[in-house]
Amino acid sequence: MDDWKLLNEVRRSLYLPKGGRNIKDVLGKLIMVASKSDDIDFVKSVLIVKEHFDSLHPKHKLLWLTSRVHGDLYPPLSVDIAGPLPWNGITQLANDKSQYCFKLPLKCNAEISEISQCRDIENCSFVASLISMKAHGVEGPRTRKVGDSIYHVNLYFNGSGHRLVSVDTSTVPTDEAGHQLSMCSRNLMDKIVEIAYLRVRANSYASRGSNTAVDTFMLTGYAPEVKSTTQPIMMENLIKLLQAGACLLAVGTGSHPSVLPLPLLHNHDYPIIGADLKGQKVILQDPLDPRLRPEVSFKDVVRGYEQLYVNWHTKKLFTYERTFEFFYNLDKCNRFDTAMEKPLFILENKSDSTQSVWLLLESHLIQGKSIAYLQELQTNLMTTLGAPHEGACDIGLQLLKLRLPRRESKTIFCHSSVSNAYTVHLYTNCNDVTMTRSAAEKFALVIECNADNVSDCYIGSPFYYKNPTFELNIDPRGDPRQVTVSLQLISQNPTDMVNLQIYNMDDDSLQRPILMDTHYAQQRHDRPFIPLFSKVSYKLVCSTYSEQPDHSYRLQVFSSGDASLLSRIRIKQIHVEFGGLPFQLERKVKCVEKRCRISFFTATNNTCFIRVVPPTLSRSVQLRCIVLKDDGIPIYGTENFQSPLPAGIILENCHILGPATYVLLVEVNGIKTELESFFVTLAIGSAKKLITDENFG
Repeated sequence: MDDWKLLNEVRRSLYLPKGGRNIKDVLGKLIMVASKSDDIDFVKSVLIVKEHFDSLHPKHKLLWLTSRVHGDLYPPLSVDIAGPLPWNGITQLANDKSQYCFKLPLKCNAEISEISQCRDIENCSFVASLISMKAHGVEGPRTRKVGDSIYHVNLYFNGSGHRLVSVDTSTVPTDEAGHQLSMCSRNLMDKIVEIAYLRVRANSYASRGSNTAVDTFMLTGYAPEVKSTTQPIMMENLIKLLQAGACLLAVGTGSHPSVLPLPLLHNHDYPIIGADLKGQKVILQDPLDPRLRPEVSFKDVVRGYEQLYVNWHTKKLFTYERTFEFFYNLDKCNRFDTAMEKPLFILENKSDSTQSVWLLLESHLIQGKSIAYLQELQTNLMTTLGAPHEGACDIGLQLLKLRLPRRESKTIFCHSSVSNAYTVHLYTNCNDVTMTRSAAEKFALVIECNADNVSDCYIGSPFYYKNPTFELNIDPRGDPRQVTVSLQLISQNPTDMVNLQIYNMDDDSLQRPILMDTHYAQQRHDRPFIPLFSKVSYKLVCSTYSEQPDHSYRLQVFSSGDASLLSRIRIKQIHVEFGGLPFQLERKVKCVEKRCRISFFTATNNTCFIRVVPPTLSRSVQLRCIVLKDDGIPIYGTENFQSPLPAGIILENCHILGPATYVLLVEVNGIKTELESFFVTLAIGSAKKLITDENFG
């Protein structure tokens, strides 16, 4: 026992973080002990650990790192090499049935020939799985007795078919009549597997219930598929596959509105234990009463039941299985409604023939319900995620079936409603089918930003220029040519109304949008197939028609048709409010007698950008803006009154000499409101600091 204990300590240090000790010397000691041992299992286990110590594959370590469920550790160890020691303190399962007040060793029911469900445990799907397996000659989970009352069981979950679950059979809840809180079976191993199942699922006899497809996967590793009876089902083909040993079948009544014939129950699973192809009938068995074996026609299966559960014997159907593990981070992957921030995979067929490929997404066990699914990425990358096209997505196991043409590839993304670890099982009959992890950068150019105080900066507002703005360059070093790109603006807030406009970079007044679209769309604004030119800089303005104080945006650029173009597109956020200059002043200034004067001083030669914005873009209001030297001579400005453009009146590249004092004069014409309430907004950017009079700031 001490040798096995030391081996398990080495295993923890090797495979799990925070091992806390150098295992090289300890491993050397173990090898010496193993060389003198007659325990073949111990010798084999030490040699495996030595091999992993020399070269540990990341996948194997990851299987260990994902071994915890509800705080307990279920390592990926076969019962043959696990050793006699449990990995967790084996506490008794929680029991809320007060009539089972005694604790006695687990016993089999020698007087019965068929298995059935304990009426005080809500696990009809588990018992249905066992019934189906026995009816069709499918072996159950591997078990091994390692102590007087301790057994090891291997179950399929968290990406491994060898999750080690330890069971103590010495104290099972028992009532006064000697009935135990356990399924009825003459085979003690069935009962032991049930305890292992309950321990992993809920650590309690108060099982929350599951379904036969999920439970059969945990017991056999057969890939589960849940078929809704509202969709076309080829029962005859499925029965032929069942009889050939390629699958297991069961039905679930769910909460189907049809009237079920007695004694069938709602929300209950029934395994299909036999079939009559000529008579077009299947034979069911009730997990609660093995004497109830109703015969149901193929048509009644579709009419009277809600789900058809199929578990596929993938080792019979496919030659190759590969697995891929990854972690889904909710904070990183679910901020925006786009597949471009999801885990992406490239599925490629390098062979010369069309291949059938199945992908099973296995959610690692967590508490609570969740949604998770794989889906093929659409050709139009800007489409919303939508609902999954195939497979149940709320049971922790989703099966996606694909046909992959010769020499072609598909892109698959994963969506989840929770942060969790996942395993993708790939089934194929061709070794030339590969699956690799990909990244959004292969499909889109992405930039994100946050914005606040832009609720009054919608199109038509005099403050539209304050919105987040980006500079877009397409193939700046290539030859001039026309290209087509698609643009997409997404807000993190699903109620946000957003808009994306495109301008030439030199359009500081924002008066000439390219293919203007003033429509505000909820959460996302798509601008597909925009014709632009390479070697030209463009300005992208993101705006909202929402009163939310804070906004998070994601701007995505897609190359339409030419995938190689994406690597030659450049995008960055720019700040145009003050002309991109480092020193910035912004004030609201009252006009007195239809004018306002602002003095400013520069100690050195300087460059300024001046923006003058009225409170409204009314055509009746006209402005004239002039920069004067201290002797009154104008040096920059507008000679005549003019209506403000969408971004106000702009004086750019104002080169002034210093040290000197200058005056900005703003004159107003056509004011219909009281002069005392007329303010203009001045936004001045400068290369070096300006000193203004106290009235300005």
